[in-house]
Amino acid sequence: MEDQVDDPKRISARQWMKRINRSLKFRDQVRDRQNWKRILEEYKGEYKVNSSGINAPPINLVYGYVHTAIPRIYFRDPHMSINPKGAESIGAARVLELVINYIFRELNLKNEVHRLLLDAFLYGHGWLKYGFIGKMGEAETEVPTEKSEYVKDEEIFAAYVPYEDVVFDVTLCQDPPHDCRWIAHRIIRPVSEIKDDTKYENTGKIKSNITARDAKGDKVDDALKDSDLELFEFWEVHDKDSNKIYCVAQNMDRFLRETENVYAMEGLPFSMLKFNMIPGEPYPLSDIFIIEAQILERIRLRASQLNHVKRWNRQLSIEINSMAKEEMEKFSQGIDGAITQRAKGSEPPTPIQYAPIPAESFQIDNLIQRDIDTVIGQSEVDRGGEAKTQTNTKFELQGQLMATSSRQSLRQDKLEDFLEEVARKIIALVKQFQTTPKYVRITGMDEAQIAEAFAGMRTDSTGIYFTKDDIQGEYDIEAKAGSTLPLNRENRVKIIESALNPVIAQVLGIMPGSPTSIALGKALFRELDMPEVSKAFDVQSQQMQQLQQSAPGLQMGPDGQPLPPESPQPAPGAPAGGGENVQHVVNYQAPPGLPPPGMA
Repeated sequence: MEDQVDDPKRISARQWMKRINRSLKFRDQVRDRQNWKRILEEYKGEYKVNSSGINAPPINLVYGYVHTAIPRIYFRDPHMSINPKGAESIGAARVLELVINYIFRELNLKNEVHRLLLDAFLYGHGWLKYGFIGKMGEAETEVPTEKSEYVKDEEIFAAYVPYEDVVFDVTLCQDPPHDCRWIAHRIIRPVSEIKDDTKYENTGKIKSNITARDAKGDKVDDALKDSDLELFEFWEVHDKDSNKIYCVAQNMDRFLRETENVYAMEGLPFSMLKFNMIPGEPYPLSDIFIIEAQILERIRLRASQLNHVKRWNRQLSIEINSMAKEEMEKFSQGIDGAITQRAKGSEPPTPIQYAPIPAESFQIDNLIQRDIDTVIGQSEVDRGGEAKTQTNTKFELQGQLMATSSRQSLRQDKLEDFLEEVARKIIALVKQFQTTPKYVRITGMDEAQIAEAFAGMRTDSTGIYFTKDDIQGEYDIEAKAGSTLPLNRENRVKIIESALNPVIAQVLGIMPGSPTSIALGKALFRELDMPEVSKAFDVQSQQMQQLQQSAPGLQMGPDGQPLPPESPQPAPGAPAGGGENVQHVVNYQAPPGLPPPGMA
């Protein structure tokens, strides 16, 4: 069968597979050099370290580091801020801000980004892929992508892709995917599905070309895999030069699929998250690879310490023939009140004194851990340990936290830039493919407020419906700084309490009895899980509002009680201290149920 090539400049299916295989070989060289497979085993607690023939007990620092690093920079979905570039897009920008933050939750992007971050810390990088499943326009051109739980029919998607399933042009690329000419995604499906899928061509003679493998990459025994499951591996290539999408497979002369790239998004439909870029190289450094040598050394050192304890544990010495075998067995059992016999004139068994573990061993252990902390930017406090300071003052502790906060801030900033890229690509897909109305729920607004704020759109009591026509325009997209960090109950209570502090409240203009102070009070009791107090506070708040409505202009004191009206100031030019021309006339009508000022 000849290569399917009509244009001399057109790359054949076999040529694409040669490109892919070269990129795979390059990727595998980086994988072996940075020990990605071994790092994964260490993450699972399987450390292959021997010290003088003694098995070393694993200290799973890899797992501890990764699960400390991820929540420090990503704990919840970010809040994306959308700013219009022109006055004509102000209304659309408000709608789009609701839409993109809603889509982040609807696509379960938090789960996908968490998996991607795990890859980024273990292997140095992680991948997201974007797209749309379904048909577009009158021509019914179906966009090629494989379905999954996160990739649904007639929906846009942003899905995590394992590093093993992505290769790219490494000839000129130094900052993937932004300067890649092409990216290929490996897809594995049952042979029967490929043959039955009308989207693919030239499938009549295809056969299984891959064997099921376990997590370690080893072939699964025939007795353990589905006997009737034949798998087929192929690659979906996104090419910038031809602006096409190809599907190719090993040892095939013809394309399984060849379609135009219909995506209007800028760049290729992939994003790579990376923290430790290497100048002039496409693949970044793995965090764990940087500190793996120190981790293994700590395990060897701990093994030698345990070996010393086990080998030189309590041992006894006894004179020959001073005790019968039965007597020695009774002695070794250590039963309280037991009586043993020994030969007359012989010494009782005495313990042998051995040298203690050298103090230098523990000092070296601490030095190695300090080296690890210096390299990766984590302290004992970050990992939930006890702070070690000279004077036990809070200022020393703050200094320790600030020492690692800059490293954390840098990674958090890179993650926020990455999420802004994710938002831009998702928005491009929504602006292109969202032809049917999509619903977005809005909190904090009643039906009238929603209808007024989004006039001209289809609304109901809890949200709005939008299509791509409602969000057209040019925008600046920004991830709100710190919006991915944890905001747990304790932190929320501290924030509310600080806002209710009299000094801060006065600066912010929050007065007792004002709507802001009432809202803060409700939020505080809700966070403290005190339903009875919260209910009583609601009743009190209603009474205060009724009181203010019945007496306009009534001022509330710091204790929440009404203040007496102030006497008017003398008119400009009037003599101070009173006089015939000064009138102090106060008409005060006490609210119902309250005595006039000064009366009990």
